Amino acid sequence: MKSLLLLSSDDRRRYAEDIQTVLAAPAGAVVQFRYREKWVEPTVQRAVPNREVQGLPAVLGFIGSGSDTFVLPLRYATVAKAEYVADMFIFKLRIGGYVNLQQYPLSLADIVAMSQVTVNQLKMNGSSAFYPATSSFPQMPEEVTDELPERWLATARRLALHPTFKNSYFLRVAPVETKRDKVLRFDEQGQVETIDGQSLRIVTNIFAEQYFPDANFKLTCTPGGTGLRVASDEVYHVALRYDRVEFWLHLADQNFDTLSRVTISLASESGSAKTIPAHVRLPLIVSRSRSRVMRRWTAASSGAVLVALPAILGDDSPLALRIVAALVGAGLLALSGAVLSSPR
Repeated sequence: MKSLLLLSSDDRRRYAEDIQTVLAAPAGAVVQFRYREKWVEPTVQRAVPNREVQGLPAVLGFIGSGSDTFVLPLRYATVAKAEYVADMFIFKLRIGGYVNLQQYPLSLADIVAMSQVTVNQLKMNGSSAFYPATSSFPQMPEEVTDELPERWLATARRLALHPTFKNSYFLRVAPVETKRDKVLRFDEQGQVETIDGQSLRIVTNIFAEQYFPDANFKLTCTPGGTGLRVASDEVYHVALRYDRVEFWLHLADQNFDTLSRVTISLASESGSAKTIPAHVRLPLIVSRSRSRVMRRWTAASSGAVLVALPAILGDDSPLALRIVAALVGAGLLALSGAVLSSPR
């Protein structure tokens, strides 16, 4: 077993929302696919308890449940964890690059024709059914590892051909950046680690095949936890088919490390069943700045020494020296209780 193909359908609205998340999430984020036992190939079922699938590359794709067969590969991923719970197989997947669809057809009829060939190859031993979670599948287009919006757009344009998504907007969330354009990468658990006092930028792109003036789509950035606030507009009302929107976050100084979650959502205010919302949740580990703690401790200790210095020197020392020492010491003590930060 060298790799997996994991398909999600539109049988339930939540499954379609998972497809939106896979398409929108930045590389390194962790998403979850769940399958009942009957939808997982027996070879994969036997490999999961032995952790043989952990670390394997996987292709994540969409399969439509309509009368016309529609299969579209979306992203590459790596299996971060796989487990069997009750009668469910749960795959936690670290998102990678987009599938290169530049040469893929841009008409529904052509994609349906290609999809029928793919499904026939997925069916095993002449069976009328196939497994959406399988290790036996035809070769897929190569992975594209750059993070250009054009890769996302090529996939979104083809996904928009399917009736489930034709009335929806699509979302792309770029990797989180600091004020100085440093990209913050995800760790092995799919979390982004940063320190308090920083300003972060999250760049998003939105796209739809047509504009829906009555659907009232809005793009929102919702911070979770304490010490995390949006330093830009929290809500953007969509008025264009394609746009680029930035959200800014500020991480307040704190006395302990925290885990917060930022949710980027693109959804219709009308709540129409014909639109599929997109949600991306970014876990942020906000660590207390050790350098700031050290500067605060240094200022406090220096201030205490200077405040006590006049008493130590006694009345024989110059009055001006004692006054200056006391004033400087008081200033340092006051400064140590304030926020000591430097721009990043």
